[in-house]
Amino acid sequence: MRVPASVLTAQVARFWQAAGYPAIWGALLAAALIASLYFNGTYIEYLAASLLLLCLLTLTVLWRGYQTGFQPPRSTLALLLTLFWAWLALGLLWSRVPYVSMVNFWWVGSFTLVFWLAVLAQEPERCWLWASRLVFLTGFALAVTGLYQLLVLGGDPRSTFLTRNSHAAMLILIAIPASSHFLLAPAGRWCAVLAAALFVFFLAIAVTGSRGVLLSLLLAVGMVTAIAYRRVPMARLFGWLALIVTAYLLANLLLQGWLGGRLSSVLEPSTAGHDRFLIWRQAWQMVLDQPWLGVGLGTFWLFWPPYRHPADSSAGFYVHNDYLQIWIETGLPGILLLLAIEIAVLAIFIRVVRNARTMPATRVELAGLMGGLVAIAFHTFFDFDLYIHPMLLVIGLMLARLQFLYTASTPTNSFILQPAKRVGRHVYHAITLLLLLFPILYFIALGVSARLTVQARESATQGRWVEASTMLSRAWQIMPTSDLTLVSHADLLRQAIPALSSADIQQRRTLLREALLLLEDAERVNPLRPQTYYIRGMLYQQNPGLIGLRWSELAAESYQRALRTDPRAFWARMTYAQMLLGFGKVA
Repeated sequence: MRVPASVLTAQVARFWQAAGYPAIWGALLAAALIASLYFNGTYIEYLAASLLLLCLLTLTVLWRGYQTGFQPPRSTLALLLTLFWAWLALGLLWSRVPYVSMVNFWWVGSFTLVFWLAVLAQEPERCWLWASRLVFLTGFALAVTGLYQLLVLGGDPRSTFLTRNSHAAMLILIAIPASSHFLLAPAGRWCAVLAAALFVFFLAIAVTGSRGVLLSLLLAVGMVTAIAYRRVPMARLFGWLALIVTAYLLANLLLQGWLGGRLSSVLEPSTAGHDRFLIWRQAWQMVLDQPWLGVGLGTFWLFWPPYRHPADSSAGFYVHNDYLQIWIETGLPGILLLLAIEIAVLAIFIRVVRNARTMPATRVELAGLMGGLVAIAFHTFFDFDLYIHPMLLVIGLMLARLQFLYTASTPTNSFILQPAKRVGRHVYHAITLLLLLFPILYFIALGVSARLTVQARESATQGRWVEASTMLSRAWQIMPTSDLTLVSHADLLRQAIPALSSADIQQRRTLLREALLLLEDAERVNPLRPQTYYIRGMLYQQNPGLIGLRWSELAAESYQRALRTDPRAFWARMTYAQMLLGFGKVA
């Protein structure tokens, strides 16, 4: 029997009304997580959408807490997280590419934002239940997607992530805390469903063949086992361990023995991590050159080319060691604060576990949270987990839960902030809305500008030059801090000039002048992008009649500047070499 749409809508509305604030809180966080899965460092509009949803969640938390007030934790962890985020903000002052650092401030610092949203939320226990279940369902969907990609499509099992390593690390981050709930769950249908879901998680992790993830998983499993031993039924604990082993055995069978051979190479670190050793050695030189304040958050990839080893085959965006990259980008205070946060988390774990009043179930749940966090803390020595936005959102949620368990088991003196006693409701709502208005407008502008830039490129490939130019102009007006829009627009005009009639000298000269002005603005915003100088060189080379006698000299200077910025800019090197050959300068 078909249910009318109006009845279904009414049922959903009644459900949300009954579930109330915790359901809305969890749904907004889950929506932010889902949006972030499609970002991958490239599609900025998805990052903007995720952060916009977090702003809406912030508004929900602030407005909901007006009457009841807020009870911020007096803890070292909360203080260190706040200081770390504040240092990221302070780094904007000396970054050479501020707009890149601004985006990364919200991106990399998002786990601190989620932490505070979770600890300040009303009904934190129910908010955690809603959010954790929705996160678990999202992780399960990622696991199924990865298995489908491998077993049905014959592709790389990485779901929405750029690499299978990131995909597997995300699954571990979710699966290990969920495992503690499986160990504590009463026997029954829910326990069986949870066991089946966890098997899918671990199978999806195993088929990636990630060696770093395997070591991280072993570390996390060892921690959970040590705490859960004799605190949960032995049959349940050994059943969980058997489930993980079976998942790896089945994965090896499905991959026809490839997994066993790959994982055995863990015993040969010199060959297993050869590429990373090359990156780390050169990255250490960057640390030595600017150890105190760093080069600016998110700008490693812009400063990296002159340091890069010729044998390095990586994409060049990450060090594949987040501790080293955080040091490079944020300086010594940044890495010390990050390590201090990890020490504070470990201190909370030890303090709660050793507390005689702590219930066994709390210890096991804490072990699951700690196991997931330790797995990422270890794995990020070899990868870039702390630059994966969805992972950061989950980490922030887990840190808040860790803080909640610590506060519950170790009562401390606290204070309550009650806005209702100091300001009227309407004034309070207006103030909070105004405070969030800047980030909300910033994220909307960021997302719209990024989308217009993508659409403009698509229009340009189809020969719709005027439409593409209009879109790029609009994108720059919306977000006048991004050099990518300027460079794209200048390159569009460079391609449009030859399409004009040779008799239309004035129009060609106008487009050339406009393109050069766009590149000047792009260089001012970001002096480290080699494409800026490469496109300028091509403009000089392709339009000698409009430039004058010095065109070749100007083109050579531009190509040389591009190569000083990035010695591996082979496209610039080849174009420059062809120009020199045209003048007979073979040497």
